[in-house]
Amino acid sequence: MLAGAVGLATAAAAGLLTTTAAQAAPGCGVDYTVSSSWPGGFTAAVAVTNLGDPLTGWKLTWSFTAGQTVTQLWNGSVAQSGSQVTVTNAAYNGTVATGGTVSFGFNGTWTGSNPKPASFTLNGVLCTGSVGGSPTPTPGDPTPTPTATPTSSPTPNDPTPSPGGPTPPPVSSVGGSGPYPAGYETVSNLDNHTLYRPASFPSRPLPVFLWGNGGCAANGTTALPFLREIASHGFLAISNGRPNGSGTETAAMLTQSMNWVVAENSRPGSWYYGRIDTTKIAVAGWSCGGLEAYEVSNDARVSTTMIFSSGLLDDNNDYQLRRLTKPIAYFVGGPGDIAYPNAMDDWGKLPSGLPAFMGNLPVGHGGTYGQTNGGEFGRVAVLYLKWRLLGDRTAGQTFVGGNCGLCANTQWTVQQKNLTL
Repeated sequence: MLAGAVGLATAAAAGLLTTTAAQAAPGCGVDYTVSSSWPGGFTAAVAVTNLGDPLTGWKLTWSFTAGQTVTQLWNGSVAQSGSQVTVTNAAYNGTVATGGTVSFGFNGTWTGSNPKPASFTLNGVLCTGSVGGSPTPTPGDPTPTPTATPTSSPTPNDPTPSPGGPTPPPVSSVGGSGPYPAGYETVSNLDNHTLYRPASFPSRPLPVFLWGNGGCAANGTTALPFLREIASHGFLAISNGRPNGSGTETAAMLTQSMNWVVAENSRPGSWYYGRIDTTKIAVAGWSCGGLEAYEVSNDARVSTTMIFSSGLLDDNNDYQLRRLTKPIAYFVGGPGDIAYPNAMDDWGKLPSGLPAFMGNLPVGHGGTYGQTNGGEFGRVAVLYLKWRLLGDRTAGQTFVGGNCGLCANTQWTVQQKNLTL
């Protein structure tokens, strides 16, 4: 985030953040949501609804009231001067139809308090949620007739807007054992990630599986067979890092993926438009990636957390366990896994009442991610996702009860807490 802040400041100083010339919006509404917050930082999602004539470019401005600072923004360009923030459309989302919604997100810093901005202005017009920019009647005026909220465009949290995106392009390296052969692709507006999806979309929206790699490696194809297997069962799996990429990934990249799926699901013109279930998101990771999954597991959009051969390295980070509220599952490589002691220590510190599964398979720290279809970890991960994100009770029997599918006549050693079907 510090690098993002420096980059933004440098761009603003160099005059690289330009303003798009566009017509004014006679009416607009803004939904500003703080989706995640931690000491000194936060993530926000912003959805702007155009209630006026179609726009070919937009500029949204607001002022922070408590000294907050934007450090990293996606789906737009940002400039901040003191408390005033200006966000301008990206090249791909400047066109907004009447009743249409455009979304972006950002990370920021705060101290003391983090109140929401009091007002927003779109292309110079105050956004009031109604046409004309004057929501408050003056004394003596008759009670105004409420303006109906447009329903033709989805909100960012709507998992099922009407699909209408273009035909998706082919994906690379198609395979997997599921009913929807899958491969991977990259997209320009999430270019530091690798997306695994079915070559042809199923009729239902795709639940989401977000993945952090072992070794904090920003290589999106490190676990290709494993991630492709998950996608072939009708999921959208997004890995930190480009295909065969280099460098180091961060937990913020998982949050970036979350914000991206919300924005793309509601963006007309995207081939993911209306095809992602943004109410069903799993965050997961292997080794270092598991530590990253812990960091973002308190995001309100997360449905479940999956920790693969990982555990907290420092007791000072135990607060990440105490704030868990959604089901969690551990898939560890047994006593020979270097992460085994840490994972078991975390298991003993989970909040009382939290639904949790612990499975140990004696394969060591390397897991089975590179085996055909992700090996046994791939098979079990798919079943867990079908249970938690698709509501498949049969798949849930793999994990629940004394006679669970992994409990007897398998190489797995299983522990359970507060699990019910």
